[in-house]
Amino acid sequence: MKFKLDPIKRFALFLSVFAAVALGYNWGSASVLHLGLTLGFGLLLYAFYTRFSSKRKNIWDTVVTCLLIFLVLHPAGGLPALVYPVLATVTAITLKFFVEWKNSPIINPAATGILISAGLGAIVGWDLPFASWWGASFWVVNFWGVELPISLLLMAVWIFGGFAVWRKFPLVVSFLAVFAVLHYLRTDAEALRFTFMDSFIYFFACIMLAEPKTSPFLPWKQVAYGAMAAGIFGIFAQFSLPYPELFALIGANLVSAGFKWEPAFKQTATT
Repeated sequence: MKFKLDPIKRFALFLSVFAAVALGYNWGSASVLHLGLTLGFGLLLYAFYTRFSSKRKNIWDTVVTCLLIFLVLHPAGGLPALVYPVLATVTAITLKFFVEWKNSPIINPAATGILISAGLGAIVGWDLPFASWWGASFWVVNFWGVELPISLLLMAVWIFGGFAVWRKFPLVVSFLAVFAVLHYLRTDAEALRFTFMDSFIYFFACIMLAEPKTSPFLPWKQVAYGAMAAGIFGIFAQFSLPYPELFALIGANLVSAGFKWEPAFKQTATT
């Protein structure tokens, strides 16, 4: 029998390896606890919702969401740093189960969970959670005089391996092209070179932004989606607003949702 993983299991496996390498390089009690809070609470909530509600979801989707929160939120000590991963995870898994359109999430649950947890923290007067994307870029080594993160090599494996099945290359190219222009106009050539030799921008584009359930399928819609995300990212960065990546992602998700809802709106208007 030929062993073959379906796309979601392949994605979960890649993120598991990615998270394991990130954790190994940044090993410490805070990082281990951070993983326990995100993945542990996510799986517990998955079991609870599956047991006591009529909703049935793929457990690998839950693993993916938890690992994304783990890799984006910075592991740290102190009460807020322990509460934020739990809040983000509980919010994200709840959204995955109960807020959807045609069995798909409307906006990225991991990003939404982090932003909602930040909002709740601001209400009670805590410092905002640090979305450092620590797990998206790590372990910088020197390759023939060029410093590159090991995480960039892992991203290359994903981009030229598992990512192809998503058919989202127009989206990624559109985002990176518009982002490069805006980033260059806002900074300089050296900052642009540094950004594109780091794995973060590819992690964001090829894992978060191009996630198949919250991004469009048709190529021209992908181009519009990617350009919109880059524009929002650039505006937030220009004015030093918090969480530019996450708001860019949510904004683009809403654009994609509009593409999905448009036929339903037209049908309603003509009946």
